[in-house]
Amino acid sequence: MPEINHQLLLWATGPWKDTHLPELLSALSDRGCVSHDMRVSQLQDGFAAHMVVAGNWSSIGKLETALPGLAEKLGLQIGASRIAARPAEPELRPFAVELSAPQQADLLPALVQFFAHHGVSVAEVVSQPYQAHMTQAPMVNMQLVVLVGASAQPPALRESFMDFCDDYHADGIFDPIKN
Repeated sequence: MPEINHQLLLWATGPWKDTHLPELLSALSDRGCVSHDMRVSQLQDGFAAHMVVAGNWSSIGKLETALPGLAEKLGLQIGASRIAARPAEPELRPFAVELSAPQQADLLPALVQFFAHHGVSVAEVVSQPYQAHMTQAPMVNMQLVVLVGASAQPPALRESFMDFCDDYHADGIFDPIKN
């Protein structure tokens, strides 16, 4: 197997088609690349993909050259940027955050600001609206992955998060991610 030491952050958006993901992955494989990390979503009738693609310098170069033609063939907007591997950060601990609340325009910005204020990095966010079954009230469900420093006090942070949830009439969970 060729040496895999170069990485590309690749993103693709456009109208949803079931064939987009298989064709993207085939294009990677055909050029000697692999996807190390991937997020693919159907957002309404749209397709959104973000992935870290790895390969040797030649494979990554071939893929970069092929992207405009692939975008045209698939009817997608595709972009890419060379990236370096993320250095290990053993002093950071990942936590899963879940929150269900009534829809509020300021909720997500306030939640992100809450973690920033506490020196916590937000690594991932998924936000999905829904309607409450009984009342049809507009609600939102959010899942986050946050990175907490080893010197932080998780019980105090959890208590502050629960106070935040009370302020926004939300149900929340703040737990360490166990591998």
